[in-house]
Amino acid sequence: MKIKSLIVALAALVASTATFAQDDVTTLWNKAAGLVNAKNYAEAVVALEATLEAAYNADNFEMAEKAQKLIPNCYFRIGLSKVNTDPEAALVDLAKADEVAMLYNDSKTSRNAKAAISKVYKMLGAKSYNSKDYAAAVEVFAKGYEANPQDTELALYLATSYCELKDFENGVKVYTDVIALEKRHSKFAEPAAKAKAELSNYLLVKAQEEFAAANKEAAYATLETLIAADPMNATNQMYRLQKAAEMQDWDNVIAWSELAGAVMTTPEQQSDVYYLLAVAYDSKNENQLAVDNYNLVTAGDKLEPAKARAAELVAFIKAEKEAAK
Repeated sequence: MKIKSLIVALAALVASTATFAQDDVTTLWNKAAGLVNAKNYAEAVVALEATLEAAYNADNFEMAEKAQKLIPNCYFRIGLSKVNTDPEAALVDLAKADEVAMLYNDSKTSRNAKAAISKVYKMLGAKSYNSKDYAAAVEVFAKGYEANPQDTELALYLATSYCELKDFENGVKVYTDVIALEKRHSKFAEPAAKAKAELSNYLLVKAQEEFAAANKEAAYATLETLIAADPMNATNQMYRLQKAAEMQDWDNVIAWSELAGAVMTTPEQQSDVYYLLAVAYDSKNENQLAVDNYNLVTAGDKLEPAKARAAELVAFIKAEKEAAK
């Protein structure tokens, strides 16, 4: 065969191969699409993956893209179908759905898969949680939380389980992460409020136990964590201030009064802060500062004691000045 004839023959062979490949892709696609329409997702995903491989081999990127759009959802549907009968197998398929969804830039299916995964783990951990086997509950819930940190119901179960185990470091972290979600979207306001309330309950009890054990510095650190998580909580701010006054930690009372006063919403609450601040200055013999703050007490049961003590200090300051002349 002459060189020219050979080149022509090879060109014809390549052309026929390409035509066959394109026909093969179309056949595979039609089969896969039919299986998807019939909701036979297990067989459909096999056919779609075969279509995708054939499409790549034939440089048919349009068909490849069409296959990619359907593959994640098929894995998702397969996973959903197993949730009630075989949840462990469902988790495998849902994880695969999330994996291929992220690979093919299908953010919607990825979100749906993550949400389904956390729900399955929530279901699997419910028995342990309800029976107060918090160690077993943590083991399960932590996996769901890792998959979907925005499942706030699961997150709160996990945080509670940690705190019941006295693992406050992890419990506080999960609670504060839930609280932080409120800044991202108003839909998280309710779970954030619940997280604040539950966190407050656990850490106040922890602080009380630490005070009772004469572990003052640990108690203060616990209250600092609590206030950092929810700085606008007036009750917690006042509790810390009162405990510092009870311990006669006057420098702490002075240091914490400004922040506490800023979140008080009634004249009575604000007056209580000013009274404690005045007592701190009074105890440190900073008489004029004590008078100034006693005079800021305008309401509540501390009003009369504040007036009386301010009058005593004014007289004392006057007498000192007279004696110094």
